[in-house]
Amino acid sequence: MKELNLGEVKIPINAATKTFAVLAKRGAGKTWTAAVLAEEFFSANIPFVVFDPIDVWWGLRLQKNGKDKGLPVVVFGLEHADIKIDRDMGRRIAQEITRNNVSCVISTFGMPKVAQRHLIAEFSEELLNINHSPRHVFIEEAHEFVPQRVNAGMGKCFSSVEALVVMGRNRGIGVTLINQRAATINKDVLTQLDTLIALRNVGPQDRKALMEWVEQHSATGDFNKFINSLPSLPTGEAWIWSPEFMGIFKRFKVRARETFHPDREKIGQDFIIPDLDQVDIQGFISKFNSLPAKTKEVKEPPAAPQPLAAEIMALKNEYESAFMQKDMEIRRLTQIITNVQKAVGVVGSSAVAPVVGGNVEMWSQKLENGGAGKIFNFLSEKSGMKFTRSQLGLAVGISPKSSSLRAAMATLKRNSLIKEQGGVCWINPDL
Repeated sequence: MKELNLGEVKIPINAATKTFAVLAKRGAGKTWTAAVLAEEFFSANIPFVVFDPIDVWWGLRLQKNGKDKGLPVVVFGLEHADIKIDRDMGRRIAQEITRNNVSCVISTFGMPKVAQRHLIAEFSEELLNINHSPRHVFIEEAHEFVPQRVNAGMGKCFSSVEALVVMGRNRGIGVTLINQRAATINKDVLTQLDTLIALRNVGPQDRKALMEWVEQHSATGDFNKFINSLPSLPTGEAWIWSPEFMGIFKRFKVRARETFHPDREKIGQDFIIPDLDQVDIQGFISKFNSLPAKTKEVKEPPAAPQPLAAEIMALKNEYESAFMQKDMEIRRLTQIITNVQKAVGVVGSSAVAPVVGGNVEMWSQKLENGGAGKIFNFLSEKSGMKFTRSQLGLAVGISPKSSSLRAAMATLKRNSLIKEQGGVCWINPDL
């Protein structure tokens, strides 16, 4: 099984569709650590996207010496960019990177906050709807998009990015949240984590947020040792805690980056990133630019996992990783076949997503705007996709543990409007 090398820790390739958080105070190495993960995804042929409001991720385009060419990653932005962006390009970017299967950085530095949020909201919404292969999204300064306190002007951005975190796995999307403080990220989003990577960090509110995450996941390990060491961790050292995905709890050193880490205080404002000479990526940039723009107190931890549980976990990850690699190979070969068909003038048929029938509108009106109606409308819009009850509750604004959600689900099942099996629900395709 191919593994991703973070240094003293190796993780399975199916981490691509899992949810991570990299938390650290400024200068402790959080962006460095996340960039190492991005380099590993690239080497495994897994495309990624970076939301970058601080304009540092363009450094992926250079080797660590700051001179030689690095990864063929397309940079959208204003200051260091291949393609200049505006607030209305979110959906276009999502469509083109999925169609061409490229990695990109979306640098929103220099844009007004309102424009940044509009762009990211539109991109996140579109990506969740159209993505069909493994892809990882890095969210730098995550509190800018999924804050603990959501003001009136952030509603659309928050809900779109939250949905990407909560429901992205159903569409092959994994997410890494990168932030200085755990306490400033929305707690409902934070509880979705599969894996926590914590570098040097301080602050009682952040400890409280981490404690809630540990309790939510019934995570095993010496929590006191972990929490007490955070303020004094050397730069580049981290704890990785993955109770359900990998079953590991370990302090480790992050490997050196292979790409450039920009520092504005050292390089100034006039540093220019080099042009790309990779034909496929340069072609993407040219094509994109030629397209017309579209407007628009700590508890005792439970007992450690038994060897059998750890073995099962390892087997599960091995299976998922092998399945993902096979899926990517199938998609690569399918693209080759498509190119050959085009070359000889044969047009292949395209897959059509399942669509529910004509009774949807009738039931939508009958159920109106109650809990059952909200869930029904959501599932009908996401026809062909499956969700857990918790995901449905979060999507429509009903507490996942409430009686209201149970009653709504009972109504839908009683009328054969949805199907539920194996812990997931979907719209009845026979409507």
